Amino acid sequence: MSTIEFPRPHLDRKADTAVLQSLEDYWQTLRHADRLPARSDIAPDQIDQVLPHAFILQRVAPGTARFRVAGQRLHDLLRIDARGMPFSTLFAPQAHDQLQELVEAAFMDPAIVALPLRSESGLLRPEINGTMLLLPMRDQHNDTSRILGAIVTEPVTGTRPQRFLIAQDRPMRRENLGVRLAATQLMPRPQQQRPDAARPALKLVVNNA
Repeated sequence: MSTIEFPRPHLDRKADTAVLQSLEDYWQTLRHADRLPARSDIAPDQIDQVLPHAFILQRVAPGTARFRVAGQRLHDLLRIDARGMPFSTLFAPQAHDQLQELVEAAFMDPAIVALPLRSESGLLRPEINGTMLLLPMRDQHNDTSRILGAIVTEPVTGTRPQRFLIAQDRPMRRENLGVRLAATQLMPRPQQQRPDAARPALKLVVNNA
């Protein structure tokens, strides 16, 4: 039986850097002294080129988050609409412990986190590499319960959903921002209603064709 070999696409490092740097630069412009940007500060028309790669996470428990907004790239990787799904859905089970620690650091240190990614490979699912950026944000209560993020990867050539590992052979970024959080941040607020319901989400078009 012959072995199936996939052509190896290459991550365009310049394009990778440009997308993530553009998002971080925009996020930095929204910072106010020792305060993080708020979810309500985000203007989608200011980051048009990043939107397909972008997402917003909501903290629902320590180390646990869900996608509130998800761009086309997330749909391409998961093969389904990511909105409402756990963030961990994008990762292989063996990465979940480390992912939980890093997500909690992004929310509660708070910190900028950038993760080097490598997908699980297998039949009809070739390995791909990528990078993810996580940028903490405040909600309407001034709690750091949101993350503005983006993911860039090599082209997907297989047909199955991708699940990522955190690549251990490439550098990871974890930059503590030195922002003091209120004591109420230590426990998540009860979710009586969707905090962002009154504010339209980023308008992202998902093509299910």
